[in-house]
Amino acid sequence: MPIPFPRPPMQPPTTPAADRRILILDATPDDDGPDRRVADRLAALATDSGALISRFRLEEVRLAPCLGDFECWTKTPGLCRTQDDANAIAKAFQQADLAVMVTPLFHGGYRPSLKGALDRLLGVIHPFFHESVGVTRHQPRYERYPAMLFVGLEAAPDAAARELFAAFAGGNAINLMAPRFHTLVLAPATAPWEEALAARFAQALAGSDGEPFPHHPPADALARACAPDPALPPAPVQRAALLVGSARPKGESTSESLARSLAENLERQGVAVTLVHVIDFIKPGRRADAALAALGEAELLVVSAPLYVDGLPGLVLKALEQIAAQPGRLQRVAGLLNSGYPEAAHNRSAMAQLRRFAHNAGLGWAGGLAMGAGEVLHGKPLASMGFMFRKQIAALRQAAPALAAGRGIPPEASASMARPLLPAWLFRLAAKLRWFTQARSHGTPWNDLGARPHELKREEKPLGDGG
Repeated sequence: MPIPFPRPPMQPPTTPAADRRILILDATPDDDGPDRRVADRLAALATDSGALISRFRLEEVRLAPCLGDFECWTKTPGLCRTQDDANAIAKAFQQADLAVMVTPLFHGGYRPSLKGALDRLLGVIHPFFHESVGVTRHQPRYERYPAMLFVGLEAAPDAAARELFAAFAGGNAINLMAPRFHTLVLAPATAPWEEALAARFAQALAGSDGEPFPHHPPADALARACAPDPALPPAPVQRAALLVGSARPKGESTSESLARSLAENLERQGVAVTLVHVIDFIKPGRRADAALAALGEAELLVVSAPLYVDGLPGLVLKALEQIAAQPGRLQRVAGLLNSGYPEAAHNRSAMAQLRRFAHNAGLGWAGGLAMGAGEVLHGKPLASMGFMFRKQIAALRQAAPALAAGRGIPPEASASMARPLLPAWLFRLAAKLRWFTQARSHGTPWNDLGARPHELKREEKPLGDGG
């Protein structure tokens, strides 16, 4: 019988060298450039170690965006229902002793293809929450998880981007239950990198002490990420575009509820508002072109998105990549983020990446609003939630006049948005009841919520192309 509450792993897995498994998630471009050469060298190092290798070239695999429906927890526990390569990647991840992520830096984070793959790993963790080092985290589904090595590739040295990359890596390592993690950032087009890569790979494979987990980030990290540019030139906004960053059906996401509430407040200020859904960017073509054109007609872009695995969803990053290439009339960007955890502070790295996107695209940063426990809203009109969401309603009302006048979001609005909806302990209890209820609606027995479909049988062969 599956164990609903597996004990968190206290020690990294110890595996004989001949049985080691290494997963490589490769988000480098499909060319012969310096980034792909780093990924190829990683694959060679892994092969030379004698381990069993699974390598996924993420720019080539079949991988749909995460729909955020949580059915990998409550309908088919541990498995995603979408029929593509995600379950193969999740199985290779869960069975690996070391998972290696290699990606060009994208505004301090990962390329959209890697972030999309990490979004689809949600099923390897348990839906239930617990308190860990003072904040809410998910419980582990399995007894063991792989160590993780994150290799970032930059065009030129950028200390701030490296710091944000390390924050993403540490957050992912915590939430994906890694016993330890390592990071390395290289500039392969401008500096020697082979020795540094070999040394860090050897450390990660040998099980040496990794980097400190970021359990205690600065208390003001979210406030700093939300703060607008101090020299933002006031320019009244006539048109605003709100990008709804959830892939859920229209009318069913917290991101859309928040976006519609802000849109109503902006319209009261005389701003013409267009809502664009990120699902329009799933495939290139007429629909994506129309969405991009609509965004480019506005002076203000507000990204209203959920937090997926510590960051913006991969599909949102894909949309931002296209917006940066064709910004149209855009002048400034603002963020409106919501986390499934009760603490709003989990949004800090995603907000910081959105701010870097704005600056790298030559746009002003108008500030951010971020809240926790976003799933409580779940597509319902914000105004209908009344007392529980009073601080968030007030925050949007306060932010709209400032944005319409071309100013940044007031810090008081950001602080109100981040106020907890309910005590964290009560949220964790209510969430457990919600998962039980949703599982029952799918006909899933409660004790199957802890199923372990990817438990390793050592006779199994590795997945992926092997290098």
